[in-house]
Amino acid sequence: MLTVSALTRQIADAVADLGTVEVQGELSQVKVAPSGHLYATLKDAGAVLSLVLWRSTVARLPQPLPREGEVVVARGSIEVYPPRGSYQIIATRLARVGAGDLAARFEALKARLAAEGLFDDERKRPLPRFPRAVGLATAAGSAALADLVTGIRTRFPQMPVVVAPCLVQGAGAAPAIVAALERLQAQGDVDVIICGRGGGSLEDLWAFNEEAVVRAIVACRVPVISAVGHETDTVLADFAADVRAKTPTYAAELAVPVRAELDALLIEARRRLADLIDAHGAEARARLRALAQHRALAAPGHRIALARQRLDELSAALTASARAHGAVAAARIATLRTALATRHPATRLAEHRARLRTADQRLHLGGARAIEHGRFHLANAVGRLEALSPLAVIGRGYSVLR
Repeated sequence: MLTVSALTRQIADAVADLGTVEVQGELSQVKVAPSGHLYATLKDAGAVLSLVLWRSTVARLPQPLPREGEVVVARGSIEVYPPRGSYQIIATRLARVGAGDLAARFEALKARLAAEGLFDDERKRPLPRFPRAVGLATAAGSAALADLVTGIRTRFPQMPVVVAPCLVQGAGAAPAIVAALERLQAQGDVDVIICGRGGGSLEDLWAFNEEAVVRAIVACRVPVISAVGHETDTVLADFAADVRAKTPTYAAELAVPVRAELDALLIEARRRLADLIDAHGAEARARLRALAQHRALAAPGHRIALARQRLDELSAALTASARAHGAVAAARIATLRTALATRHPATRLAEHRARLRTADQRLHLGGARAIEHGRFHLANAVGRLEALSPLAVIGRGYSVLR
């Protein structure tokens, strides 16, 4: 019978017989430790292999260092790491081959959705200052859910939290996230939604790069906070969300205010309001005392006498003004009456009758004169006619000569 350690040593010896190998794969979970060593994962469609580069090897690599999603060829030896019972490649050389499939898909989808305007800052909404309830779309029982709930309860213990558990990794995760967002929107009092999960590799976080999830976040009727992975992790959901939180804990800080701070502000506001009320009351009392000591209130008869005097002055001025206006109006009426008399129909009719009599007399006189003149001319014409008439010659006598 072998112990675990003994079996692991035998496996390590067997693996060591492989010698130096070259392995090609896509980089994932790249991290440079404070010690300077580089830890990552090499993967392809069927398997995953841990990758380690010691600080001395990292120092010899060309800058910048390979990033997550790039395809590299690692040259080194395969070793067994006993504490985890896993094998890893200790690389002495690392060469880039090109971007991996996931990274290429990420960039292509990002460019296409950005061209549609889904990532534009103009369409993003501010978070509500005092939400009625906070919705959480994440995995049930996960550390991210625990961090979110703890963060919210710490800041605002009475804040209602609505959890819509969903898959956040693997097949079916994208439709589950979309369904969770729809369920939270159906809650009438949910004013902000936090959608996310803890950290992981690019493939672990891939559900938050799916187009369906991005479009569901954009179409969400309430503001969405994306809280996926750690600060160094970036997914397309981060670009689509109204606000991106670097961690789930920070998302809780963005979503709800601190109840204790609000209580302090309320207490301060009440104190300031009480001070203002006291100040206004003191000012009003001072004004009331000043008014009570004023002569107008101390001896109201004086004010009444002044008012009566002013009333007499105004009455006299009003009477004089009325008389003056009456005289002007009477003169104006007299002028109008005179003008009206000259234009009265009876006066105009008398004038026309006089003119008619004059015209009639002139007509008769002119007619008589014309008749007399005609008779004179007629008599002259008759005389001349009679003088020339053959009857007159016959009347004097005539003879017939043969």
